Amino acid sequence: MSSNAVPPVSRLVDALESPAETLRLIAQCRDALHREGKSWADFFADYSRRKIEDGSYRGLLWWGPGDEAVALVSWEVAGDLGKRAGVFLAEGYQRRSVLEAFLIRLQSSMSEGAPFISWSDDVPGVSLEDRDSVFGGRGFYPVTRADMRFPKEAVLPTGAPEPSHSPRALTAADEPLIADLLYRVYEEDPVERALFATTANQREDARRAAHGLLHGEVGRWIPEASFGIVDDGRLVGHTLGNDLWGGLISEVGVDPAFRRRGFARRLLPLTIAGLRAAGFEVPRLVVTMRNTRAVQLYESVGFEFVPGGAGRLWLNLPVLGVTPSPA
Repeated sequence: MSSNAVPPVSRLVDALESPAETLRLIAQCRDALHREGKSWADFFADYSRRKIEDGSYRGLLWWGPGDEAVALVSWEVAGDLGKRAGVFLAEGYQRRSVLEAFLIRLQSSMSEGAPFISWSDDVPGVSLEDRDSVFGGRGFYPVTRADMRFPKEAVLPTGAPEPSHSPRALTAADEPLIADLLYRVYEEDPVERALFATTANQREDARRAAHGLLHGEVGRWIPEASFGIVDDGRLVGHTLGNDLWGGLISEVGVDPAFRRRGFARRLLPLTIAGLRAAGFEVPRLVVTMRNTRAVQLYESVGFEFVPGGAGRLWLNLPVLGVTPSPA
């Protein structure tokens, strides 16, 4: 077979019907991610293995010659919108032609089902240029996100005081206020919202997101590391802390009408201190790189990028009903 040949593939098989083959491809992917310096490779493999063991793994194997799988797609369901997926190619099949053929095969086989609304860009063994060509050529929109951490030795910054808007601790009773702020924050950037959307109704999506943050869908919520600023009964800024494989600043949001007043800079030290007090010495967060104002803020506060912690997603914006706004 030539290096550019697409393998003769006969069928798609539920990944749980052949767990040994699924685990084989996952292990190959983990090793390839390690070679590419991805910091989350072991987490990916352990998370996938646990889901296979408890029967909750969602995916399909593409069966090839030699009675073995040549590709795997796995996904998480995004409410009633569709699937957020990732693709892994077996060793010997990590080529642009195979990736493109696999996506076409999946699209044709699932034409009547829930669509793929996003793809992970991490396809080990396939070059960046080839991924750009395949995903970009099929109309998907790239968004890069990166992990940042506040180093253990870093000194907490001091936010500028503003007596008329003093931060306060958030409680579970603030869930409706948090949902309303999430709506206003993400209304301004539909691409950012599309990363986590589960419904076409933005108000309902904000309500679900707030509930999930406080009730275990993003790890354990830590109230003592969650703070907000209220103006005339409305929450106009907040930072939330969660325990998701360590201390995570899960939300940093300021009402567009109250930006450039230092609210996020005042709230972040409180949440960092709260996470440290809860036993998480190195709090982290995830930032969308197109949000340059957020990147500059976090770096000025003292956060640093985690080596190997960046990754791209390809969004199906037409299906999501989104038109990109300027970064």
